[in-house]
Amino acid sequence: MHPKGRYNISLASRNGVTVRQGSTKDVDSFYEMLKSTARRDGFQISQKSHYARFLTDLEGSFIQIAEKAGKPIAGLIGVIWNSVGIYYYGASSYGDRQLMAPYLLQWEAIRFCKSKGCTKYDLLGIEPAEKLQAKRLWAGISEFKRKFGGTVVNYPAEQMIVLRPWIYRALQMKRKLLG
Repeated sequence: MHPKGRYNISLASRNGVTVRQGSTKDVDSFYEMLKSTARRDGFQISQKSHYARFLTDLEGSFIQIAEKAGKPIAGLIGVIWNSVGIYYYGASSYGDRQLMAPYLLQWEAIRFCKSKGCTKYDLLGIEPAEKLQAKRLWAGISEFKRKFGGTVVNYPAEQMIVLRPWIYRALQMKRKLLG
């Protein structure tokens, strides 16, 4: 782990940030933080029901909430699959960014997954190092994830095979008109 990552984890603890295992009851507060995070960082999110179904319908899914004095300031949704912990969704309060809650939250998620028998923890996507210099969309999240160390795994680019072109075009039109 990068020394700054370890420092930020301990700083969050010193700032009184605590992390707890959440439940489906925490989807509302997680979603409010996620909406704020999406506006701030310029990305699209799904409807709240998507995250609730993720937790109720996907075996091995979990939610963790970082709090300061009982107030949720960051959240994480992940899943354990085949002895791998996978981080899927994260959100945080911009007003409380100085508390470094996401670092402690991610560290506690790693510890939780390890306690459940995981041998790996996947933070999912980052931008390649050469694109980080250009300060692209994922630069901040990529730097955050890199502070946890580990190995970068490169996968082949995603490809789409359209089996029913007319349905695909109708879906694209619907998304264009309705969002």
